[in-house]
Amino acid sequence: MTVDEPPELGGTDAGMNPVELVLVALGTCQEIMYAACAALMNIPLNKVKVNVDGDIDIRGLLAMDDSIPAGYSKIGFETTIESDADKETLKKLVDTVEAHCPVMDTLVRSIPVNGTISIKKDGRKSKLR
Repeated sequence: MTVDEPPELGGTDAGMNPVELVLVALGTCQEIMYAACAALMNIPLNKVKVNVDGDIDIRGLLAMDDSIPAGYSKIGFETTIESDADKETLKKLVDTVEAHCPVMDTLVRSIPVNGTISIKKDGRKSKLR
């Protein structure tokens, strides 16, 4: 997978950038969950398509304004389901998918993210954090 940034951010636009991949992860995870949950719930599902978009202000990303978040300020999605099932059954499917989609859960729930930083210089590695 090629991951890149647009030329304005030092890339060559050869692929999606990391924040676009977050949107792709959400949409594809939901589509997979619809297929899996529909099969488990015996709900006929002909097709599902999820379109995802997000609002991001580049001033936050480039540390131009500390009051603006570096990441998305809003993420939205539109799901289109093709099925012969009734609305009540499909509502149960939607509720199940939205409650159990791991990417959705990761995005909406506050979770700790921890890491370490190592510096390698002259063949030696030292920990910064």
